[in-house]
Amino acid sequence: MLKTKVKAGNITNLSDARYCAGMGVDWLGFPVSDIDPKTLAEITGWVSGPQFVLEVTTQNPNQIQSYPDTWVQIPLTLLNAFYHRNQLIVSLSLNQWTELNANPGITTNISMLVISSLSGTLELDRKILTEIAGHYDVLIDFDSCPYSIDQLLTLPISGITVSGNQEIRPGLKDYEALASVLELLEAD
Repeated sequence: MLKTKVKAGNITNLSDARYCAGMGVDWLGFPVSDIDPKTLAEITGWVSGPQFVLEVTTQNPNQIQSYPDTWVQIPLTLLNAFYHRNQLIVSLSLNQWTELNANPGITTNISMLVISSLSGTLELDRKILTEIAGHYDVLIDFDSCPYSIDQLLTLPISGITVSGNQEIRPGLKDYEALASVLELLEAD
């Protein structure tokens, strides 16, 4: 059990998927630019526990038609193309919150926000995140975060995101970056 919810993104191999699932992450994110539907099905067939997220970076909503119907994560710049989707996760910087908040008509299907960059001032970030958390579940991108895990856990967030990386070769993997974060989150 982890101390907070975790989405492991940029998963492109079975090793990362199984490691993260075994550590108890809540979501596994797969970049559709790097993983085809067949490979996704092969990987997810070996994993149980987490929910799956398609990570989309292009404006073509048809690109994901051949993938299973599941969570979709997009950057804020693609919201107009994907706003009709359910289980929608939107990535944005803390500075973009006012832009998103100004368009309530297209935000009804957003389930969660991933904040990719913070101000670096803990109290200012706490104030803005408190406002955002009144509307959405918030995950913080730990890879770009200026705070420690202990500091993050004091903020009004639902969890964090971490990123997988490439295998050295099939079955040979360095888990140091993932392990350093996930082991800190293991419940006592």
